[in-house]
Amino acid sequence: MTTDRTATGAAPSLRQLLHGESQFAADGLDGLLDTPPFKRTAPPCGPERHARTYDRLRALGEWVGGANVLHRDPARLLAALEWSATVDPPLFLAGTVQYAVCVAAMTELGRPGPYLAPLLDEVDRHETFGSIMITEVGRGNSHLATRTEARFDPATREFTLRTPDPAAAKFMSHVAGTGRTHMAIVYAHLLHGNQECGVFPFAVRIRDGDRITDGIRITELPETTSVPLNYALVTFDNTRVPYDGWLRDDASIAPDGQFTDPLGDPDRRLVRSLSVSSNASTGAAAALTAAARAAVTIGIRHSQHRLTMGRLRTDLPVLNYRTQQEALYGVLAEVYACSLLVARVKAEYVRRRSARADLSEAHRPVWAPWASVSREQALTKAAATRILQHAAGVCRERAGAQGLLTVNRLLEYEGLAQVYQAAAGDNLLIRLDAGKQLVEDLTHTVSAPTTVGDLVSPSGALALALLRERGLLTELRGRVDTVSVAERNSFETWNPLLPDLVTLADAHQQRLLLEAFATAVADAESPDTGEGAHLPGLHALHTLYALKSLEQTLTWHLECGSLTASDAVRVHLERDRALDAVHPHLAVLLDGFALPDARLGAPMAEHDVVAALFASGEPAP
Repeated sequence: MTTDRTATGAAPSLRQLLHGESQFAADGLDGLLDTPPFKRTAPPCGPERHARTYDRLRALGEWVGGANVLHRDPARLLAALEWSATVDPPLFLAGTVQYAVCVAAMTELGRPGPYLAPLLDEVDRHETFGSIMITEVGRGNSHLATRTEARFDPATREFTLRTPDPAAAKFMSHVAGTGRTHMAIVYAHLLHGNQECGVFPFAVRIRDGDRITDGIRITELPETTSVPLNYALVTFDNTRVPYDGWLRDDASIAPDGQFTDPLGDPDRRLVRSLSVSSNASTGAAAALTAAARAAVTIGIRHSQHRLTMGRLRTDLPVLNYRTQQEALYGVLAEVYACSLLVARVKAEYVRRRSARADLSEAHRPVWAPWASVSREQALTKAAATRILQHAAGVCRERAGAQGLLTVNRLLEYEGLAQVYQAAAGDNLLIRLDAGKQLVEDLTHTVSAPTTVGDLVSPSGALALALLRERGLLTELRGRVDTVSVAERNSFETWNPLLPDLVTLADAHQQRLLLEAFATAVADAESPDTGEGAHLPGLHALHTLYALKSLEQTLTWHLECGSLTASDAVRVHLERDRALDAVHPHLAVLLDGFALPDARLGAPMAEHDVVAALFASGEPAP
């Protein structure tokens, strides 16, 4: 690899906007790249790849001082997940489950005793690796109707887990054989005598090396190249779990058999049991956005160095072509917008991390529980997934055949986005629930400005985004208001509205992205910050993002009369000019991502692509 490029003088200010303090925590992890687990190669999938992933996870855990250290320091946790997603997507997924789900669930919802305390200690030291078991294979929306049973045995004060039929098997948990010790957070419907007590998580030892716990059956699933891990189907047949393996929160079963749950409501209990999904949603949003930054950096650097031999002009970098600029600068703008929104979400997450969620006003889930835990975090995770998939896909396509080599990371980043369409909450279900919440929550209002101002400015694009969101919201509420109260919660009422609920949720998310970009630019312009060399590039990219966002919604504005045909033509022309404005500032904008070459590890991002590609391969015998 070549040495890292010299950062421009504008980079520190941009890095602060994009990363906050997490940049420094991520930089401290780069020393891991010189350790044996990170220098060892492995095939794209299969047992050898899985073994390396767990070796890397253990090395990461030892480097930071244990899983509990990350749990107690949420900013450092997010930085570790961002770094992992950039370096090795399977490592990120395994790390998210280990740190953000398993440790969090056992610590926040568990009451450690003779069973749970040593298990938590093993996970902390990475002697045992964690998984999550919630999705059941046979039915959609299984999170809302968990069929795995946990029955309380009053004689032993233990629980027995049972899978009622094959359709209730837990799906895609990574516990297939790797020679490692695995546990899982298993979500099950608690039964006590004839009483149904709601859905709770249970900490369950799954296997000790090759020995599988009594009553558990594991079926290895076929391999996947999209974030490969040792995925499996798992069923239970009267698997015994001690009382303190029940992650009961404030619920309890007294010695006389009396069950008590202060929440007193199955939906609120479900949301509380899944409250650790806040960690997973925020961690995924941060990490997927970090991967998107890596993808667009690789794509643009390659286009800067890749010479073309077209007959119009020879020896010309491909990035000089308008088609390449339009594609890559567009995704660069999207990734910046997502990074700025995620920075805000991360700061709020860290600020509130130690506070227990208030479920008194929580929305009842209709399709999935994720938006009920945190609408903004869940929607931001959905946006980060979409933007990563677009960025990695565009950069791969624009790189030609080199984009298909796994060593160049773009395929792995696309695979990460594919997995996170469903992981940490299905994105479509998140958007459906969020849209329904926005319609029914009458305290949610959208204040659209009375005047739009300059249509082709970022402020004009934001004003029009607010106008569109308010219009969509008003129209949907009007349609619901025509339905009788008795029919308000029926399938027949909501099914025709589903596409429009998704459109509303997307409009709300797009407005949040525009607001985050505008706020960051205002912060960069503040007197405390001073006039920075990064401002021209930030302004140019902000304008490009705003105009591209407006282009995507022109049909609605033309239909509703908020824009004219001549306005639409002007938007297209100004968006084209914005591409020219971005071009001179690429060095500053990429430096803001703070991605050293060693962390990227992609030969096609090197200045001498040919030499780097030869160095990455093995001579044939």
